[in-house]
Amino acid sequence: MILILSFTIIFAILVFRQRLKVRRLPPGPTPLPVIGNIPQLVYQSWRHKGIVPAFDYFRKKYGNVFTLWLGPFPHISIADYETSHEVFVKNGNHYKNKVLPPIFEHFCDGFGLLFANGEIWAEMRRFTMLTFRNMGVGRNIMEERLLNEIDKRCAELNNTEVDGKIIVKHNEFFELITGSFINSILVGQRFEDHNMEEFYHMRKLINGIIEVFTIFDTTTAVWILKYFFPQRYAKSKNGWNGISDYVGQAAEKRLEDIKSGKYILDEENPKDFIDAFFIKMEKENQSGGHPAYTMKSLKYTLLDLWTAGHDTTAATLTSGFNQLVNNPEVKEKCREELMKITNNGSRPLSLNDRSQTLYLNATIAEIQRHASILNVNSWKTCDGPTTVNGYQLDSGDIITAQMFGNLLLRYDVQPHKKLPSTTEQFPFTSAKVPDHSSKLEFVRI
Repeated sequence: MILILSFTIIFAILVFRQRLKVRRLPPGPTPLPVIGNIPQLVYQSWRHKGIVPAFDYFRKKYGNVFTLWLGPFPHISIADYETSHEVFVKNGNHYKNKVLPPIFEHFCDGFGLLFANGEIWAEMRRFTMLTFRNMGVGRNIMEERLLNEIDKRCAELNNTEVDGKIIVKHNEFFELITGSFINSILVGQRFEDHNMEEFYHMRKLINGIIEVFTIFDTTTAVWILKYFFPQRYAKSKNGWNGISDYVGQAAEKRLEDIKSGKYILDEENPKDFIDAFFIKMEKENQSGGHPAYTMKSLKYTLLDLWTAGHDTTAATLTSGFNQLVNNPEVKEKCREELMKITNNGSRPLSLNDRSQTLYLNATIAEIQRHASILNVNSWKTCDGPTTVNGYQLDSGDIITAQMFGNLLLRYDVQPHKKLPSTTEQFPFTSAKVPDHSSKLEFVRI
């Protein structure tokens, strides 16, 4: 009887708090106690054949700023460009922290880039952006490295020619060329015959992690997993430690060689990301040491850069290839533009040509839209009380910009259908500080 009474009181408190909060938040579907709008979101996703059309449905019904309750927590979505720019660019310092899956936050312990917040994350973000800039992201240096990788891969393909034909699985080709390019930046090695097994093993570990972590694992409190689902927790932990340790092997070997004198760091010209990190770590150790510069931090940062950069780019390239095959008229227009700019192919295309390749730029943007990878933006939390579109938000409230909603608002189109021909560009990301990963992704595509 006491248990039932306690449950009833807690339930009543949750409902009362929810009702109070609903009154001050942007409009949205009426949330159910405890489970919120999850049933409505699932139903509309089924009805409109996807999560993106479901969000567009809510935008049309409730306005460009609306609230969805995922469980007992309200999530504010912004679906117009002007408000997104005002909130996340002009006032981006108020929304620095990400909403993190509890299990990943637990495993990473504040290190890395994807599943961390706070000072260590901020320092590592600054270091990563500076390092990429020094390595030539967005400039001719990186362009030459990428073209060199493409030339070598195409030469390998030519060697497989039989009776004038080359058979290739394009998804595997794009995965390999992207992984090899990223690996050369991070650890200074391409994937070639002598180390190709490393690439396949890395892919196996990543696919294993994807299979291990379900929505249940990423949304459930860690203490619940530990004590009520110990086998799932142990499996998740072993999988995470396995892939992070494997990614960190090259760094650990490099550190041993540095200590033994087999490898000499060149402070003026670091060979790769690991070199740059060790140079910075040595300087920090001499001046007291910043907690961001440890082997654990390097290991998780390498893992985040590898996985985030590889899967999205390879999937986008594969999708783009399929789109061009199915739309030969677009492919031909791109070819005509490129032949004109490069003098009938007498020189490679350069990033410096971007201002002239208007049709190609629009095609790449359209490829990214059709690929629809990570089509729901990550969530941020308010660092303090703030106002969005006239609505008062409290510290800790969850907010995001649904950029696909911005696109649908600007163009009267349906998802997965071609846009009308246009050269107008929409920002790859809305953030206070542009992320160099967006530049790197555009370079690779």
